Amino acid sequence: MKTTNGKTTTNLEVKNLEVVNSIEQLPQEKTPRKTANKQNKAVSVSLDLDAGSSRAKFLINDWCGNYPSIFKEVSGELPSGISGCFSIGNKNYAVGRVTNSLNGTVVEAFKDNKIKYLHIWLIGALCNHPDLLTDIANERKYKGKPARIKLSLRLLSLSSSKKNDIPKILAGTKFFTYEGCEYEIEITNISDDKYLLPEGYGAALEAIKLIPNGCYEFHILDLGGGTLTFSSYLVGKKPKSIEQTAGSGNGMKAIIERLSIALARTDRGGIQYKKENLESALRNSKAIGNGMHSVRYRHGIETLEIGDTVNHALSEWVAEMPIVENLLTKVSQALLNGSPVFATGGGMAVSVIADWIKQYCCIDIDAPQYTILSNPQDINLTGLQLLNSDKI
Repeated sequence: MKTTNGKTTTNLEVKNLEVVNSIEQLPQEKTPRKTANKQNKAVSVSLDLDAGSSRAKFLINDWCGNYPSIFKEVSGELPSGISGCFSIGNKNYAVGRVTNSLNGTVVEAFKDNKIKYLHIWLIGALCNHPDLLTDIANERKYKGKPARIKLSLRLLSLSSSKKNDIPKILAGTKFFTYEGCEYEIEITNISDDKYLLPEGYGAALEAIKLIPNGCYEFHILDLGGGTLTFSSYLVGKKPKSIEQTAGSGNGMKAIIERLSIALARTDRGGIQYKKENLESALRNSKAIGNGMHSVRYRHGIETLEIGDTVNHALSEWVAEMPIVENLLTKVSQALLNGSPVFATGGGMAVSVIADWIKQYCCIDIDAPQYTILSNPQDINLTGLQLLNSDKI
């Protein structure tokens, strides 16, 4: 600054002044890094499920199992290390035999209601596999995050008319807890109509391999825990169902009920016959020749032979249940017409019952094409694996 003749002037010296020509040269604020939403890798699992009124049967990957169709809402904490116990939200549940050991409220037991509580039977199947959930939990990378399951589901059901209810029921249960680990379920094929199959379809897939050349129709007789079902199929690349008639409430449970009544007519010193023990005795029956079977029932230190009474009970089962007589007559007529009939279901795994039904249906028919399928108690599920192969 200078003063000359009373005037003041100002000289500005600009040194090393840099002009910013681009916004890119301005200092940039760092964008905060978003926290990654880490998830465990989903494990693919296939499940074929037949939640019958007597037992819930399932095939997980290649492992076949079952448990009694009963579940409780458990009061108090769940025990550790026991199959069939799980939590949904803040409620604890138990399915199958473990319900005998736990206090709580029985919500459903041995009823033909597989769709309404499908989510319970489904999770119950996963929890009754000896290794599946434990292996998935141990192999997850992020221990604090839910283990994830991508589930491919196939469901055997007579209630195809209720298939629209199934996605709604399953959508409400995406998470459950088992042995302290939370699991997230994603059903990958719920929008695919192919996930719902008619009961006995696995047996039909197995039977079609045994059909003689020139045969265009065959039949399946399925004796399950709660239902006796007669189905007819057309022979094609895959069997096509054309008729399915069910006698609901007339399966093995009805036979055991008739047996219990028949045994009670004989005075044996006040013996009470428990249904689960009668079922065990039937499943352990043995042929002893001349169409006779030994069926041994244990009571305390005494063993009772009840084989003859079983025959009486089966006769009453047919005589007093019109739908049973009707379905077995359908079998006899099909055999008389020369059509093959294949027997399946848990009841056909009981020799005394399977042989009695065969004799009843085949009487006075020359060379009847009546076949009891191998492993009839499981084939309705294990036979579905043929859908995954090129064998049909």
